Amino acid sequence: MMKRILVANAKGGCGKTTLATQIASHFAAQDLRVLLADYDPQRSASDWLRNRPTGCAPLTLHAAWRLPLPEQGYDVLVGDMPAAIAPQAVWQVLKAGDKLLIPILPSPSDIKASLRFLMALNLPDLAGAGVEVGLVANRVRSNTEYTHTLHDLLAKMRLPLVASIRDTQNYVRAMDHGVSIFDLPAHRVRSDLAQWDALLAWLDEPQLSALPAHA
Repeated sequence: MMKRILVANAKGGCGKTTLATQIASHFAAQDLRVLLADYDPQRSASDWLRNRPTGCAPLTLHAAWRLPLPEQGYDVLVGDMPAAIAPQAVWQVLKAGDKLLIPILPSPSDIKASLRFLMALNLPDLAGAGVEVGLVANRVRSNTEYTHTLHDLLAKMRLPLVASIRDTQNYVRAMDHGVSIFDLPAHRVRSDLAQWDALLAWLDEPQLSALPAHA
């Protein structure tokens, strides 16, 4: 069964493409057949993959903004959704067993916009449809007011925060060269790799639709 991971948020600039390409690279490094589905007509994920060095673990690009997805032939699908996407459009793509990852930046405008997006998606309905939702606090800077505000708010609202990813130029440089932190020497990105442990553990958990039914 193909593992499906979609990265979405209607708020632009929150790091969706960065997360999607990092995740795709991680699974490709495990010798899995990975399909990177670019749903964004701006083609940021496509541009990243075009710059990918030949020595890195291979990925397959799919122009999902204009072509239907293949139903088989891959172990992992990672979808990079466009900014300003309507919640209804996200629902149209999702299937039971999917993992939906939503990055949120620790700034007032991003927090407000992301919460509106989450409310419009309706998390209880997603859970009822067999979709697992995980939030990522992205580009965080430790000990800043809005980082604390974001974490406190998500905890108070009991929203599923699965990881916090720090703000670092390592991701910017990697994106420029078509690579990820999983393609770089571990000693150079040790702190970043450690922050991914919780997120990767969540992504590797069995999908709901793949679990055996109880007798």
